Amino acid sequence: MESSTGDFSTKSAWEAIQQASPRRQLLADVWHRSLRPTISVFLWRLFQDRILVDARMHKKGFSFPSKCQCCEAEETVSHLFIESAAVQGVWQHFAAIFGLCLCDTGSLTHMVHFWRYSTPFHSDLHIRTMIPFLILWFTWAQRNAAKYRGVPFSTDSIILEVQRRLRTLYAARTLTSTQWKGDLHRAAVMGFIFRQQVPRAPSIVRWHAPSLSWFKLNTDGSSLGNPGLAGAAGIIRNSAGHVHLAYQFALGTGTSVLAELTAVWWGMELALTHGLAPLVVEVDATTVISLLHSRASGKWEVQHMIMRIVCLQQLLVADVQHVFREANGAADHLAKEVASLQLTRVLHHDDITGILRGILCLDRLGVPHVRRG
Repeated sequence: MESSTGDFSTKSAWEAIQQASPRRQLLADVWHRSLRPTISVFLWRLFQDRILVDARMHKKGFSFPSKCQCCEAEETVSHLFIESAAVQGVWQHFAAIFGLCLCDTGSLTHMVHFWRYSTPFHSDLHIRTMIPFLILWFTWAQRNAAKYRGVPFSTDSIILEVQRRLRTLYAARTLTSTQWKGDLHRAAVMGFIFRQQVPRAPSIVRWHAPSLSWFKLNTDGSSLGNPGLAGAAGIIRNSAGHVHLAYQFALGTGTSVLAELTAVWWGMELALTHGLAPLVVEVDATTVISLLHSRASGKWEVQHMIMRIVCLQQLLVADVQHVFREANGAADHLAKEVASLQLTRVLHHDDITGILRGILCLDRLGVPHVRRG
């Protein structure tokens, strides 16, 4: 049970000590966004043994002759979805595409688990979990069409419906390459082409001093939990890289956006008070940059800060820019420290010691940092 503060709730404690069973994971998978709610509800009921096949109706006391829609056998869950000859053809068709050798799985859940754990990739409803889900759904739909509308129950119809649903998801860009991880070559065989993501090469970034007679404010906010214990911090330096002041502002419990905006606001207020203008402001949070550049409305708790920062930009002739986190090390160090210690203070040159002094020295010397990706 991870906690940066030692605090925990009853819910988090229970989640930490209970054993997550494969069946529980299966029930979580059925609610994935790629599946229509109708399919999700059906699958949830199926895995809870609540689908009213003939055998289940008999157990409830109803008396009527039972017959599978594709053969003469009694209609049970295992027969309808796993054992019948027509459905066996569907499972074998897709197993051949994925290079799987089906054996006697014994039950419905064992079949789905066999598919799911045939790959080490389980996040974001992998295709090897989605296809069994779709086979089960369209088998049920085909059974109902045969029973109530007289439509012939056939292997080919179920296969075509599964393929059609996959094409629909692909066209809507709901079916992603992540869901085909490890099976992209099989996706191509089925007609689904995904653009390969080329990893970006590492780049070199460094802190740059402002132009002569300008000052630079680097800010950062930190929230341990988002929301959680939060703090705002920043540091103002001149064109030689020397510190005029640094600050830390404890926020108690707050979000990362609140912390980031507070860091900018407080830093600009201090710059105005000490006459440190014109000013370049560097922030590593793109969300804050977007809010300030568009002057968009935020939540009520931050809206007044956005308006005040816009006003301070005019008073200080300030330019707010984005900076990569690797080049914002001093502010990042201060923000993490204040979020943990919850102290509010203003620091001057002689107050800066330890790790922060080392970071500032490296920045002043122009030592580069490697940014990966």
